[in-house]
Amino acid sequence: MSINQLIEKFKKEGAIIVDNFKTETMGVRSNRPHPALIENIKVEIPIYNSIMPLKHLATIQVNLPNNLIVQVWDKNNVGACEKAIQLANLGVSTIIEGNQIRVILPPLSQERRDQIFQLIKKKSEDTKIELRLLRDEIIKEAKKMYEEKQLSEDDKYKIKDDLQKTIDEFNKIIEEIIEEKKKEIFE
Repeated sequence: MSINQLIEKFKKEGAIIVDNFKTETMGVRSNRPHPALIENIKVEIPIYNSIMPLKHLATIQVNLPNNLIVQVWDKNNVGACEKAIQLANLGVSTIIEGNQIRVILPPLSQERRDQIFQLIKKKSEDTKIELRLLRDEIIKEAKKMYEEKQLSEDDKYKIKDDLQKTIDEFNKIIEEIIEEKKKEIFE
């Protein structure tokens, strides 16, 4: 494995970590409705004897100012979908209207907005820690390669610099995601 392969490995795995953070923050409630809030809720379907994410059973649309409309494809699953949304404990109310479920998001209090933002900040710190652990893993691989004479001493130090630059880029993306979510929560 070369120095470039190690750096590419880090970039690829790091991008997955950052994407997971972005997906998680999309699922965190803000002041406006977003399908990501409920799309991954697990729904128990007795007919099929299985558990599936809501997005595999229905179409989820935003109905402004504070509603999501869940159009369930099979009318036999409407009750199970509504039950799963209620059990997710998101502080929303639901109304069944034929084959669809109206999910009503109540307005957020200032205290709740602050709690949500603190949760996002914590998730961002966890993501940064995950990136640092990945970086340390790659540095260990580089050190091992150096000891086995597969890397020069210059390359051993170059990889540390390159990894730090990449970490800085990932951290910048994370901060942009936080700022975007902050605007959503507090507007």
